[in-house]
Amino acid sequence: MFRKADEETGDMMHETEDIEQERLRVARRPSAHDAPPVLCWFDVTPTVSFDAYAARLRAVLDAALGLALTEAFDETLPQDSVPEWFAAVCEPVSAEAPDFARRGRDRHISAIKGGPWRLQDWLYEFDPESETRGWAWWDLTRSPDGTARIWADTWGESFFACDELRWLAYVAGSDDVSGPYLAKVERWHEALHVGDRS
Repeated sequence: MFRKADEETGDMMHETEDIEQERLRVARRPSAHDAPPVLCWFDVTPTVSFDAYAARLRAVLDAALGLALTEAFDETLPQDSVPEWFAAVCEPVSAEAPDFARRGRDRHISAIKGGPWRLQDWLYEFDPESETRGWAWWDLTRSPDGTARIWADTWGESFFACDELRWLAYVAGSDDVSGPYLAKVERWHEALHVGDRS
């Protein structure tokens, strides 16, 4: 129901219906009974309020998933729907990139030991036909200690391509991103009782 894996290669495929459902989960919390048996999560330490951090994540993901539903991914993708702060922090970094995004960019480079993302390369990770994105957005919850938890559907895999998600998590205003951690869906259900997401 959520996604399909190629039986020969194991690559994950994001069908149009799956992307539409993922985009709905970006906009609002999914129903508990719709959850897969296992989910992965990342713990993040936002440098801003939970609400501001959540809004930044959602705005960028909404734009990327909107492109996945409307574009052919055979040429340069339109960038007008991408939040300006996110476009500005991608390589080459713009003088207009805000401090929170620059700090997250530096933290990502230090933690991942890789270079920054170019915007077009990052957006192309959402090409439904590329089969390289090994996750789908599930939810964002508040942790009791003030951190946030990003939940992703990884089709039961604990090892998957997710550097584009880490990049977003850092540059949206986070000092630290740890994970992924794989757990039964009950762990997400428990997180729902800590506090409502914004």
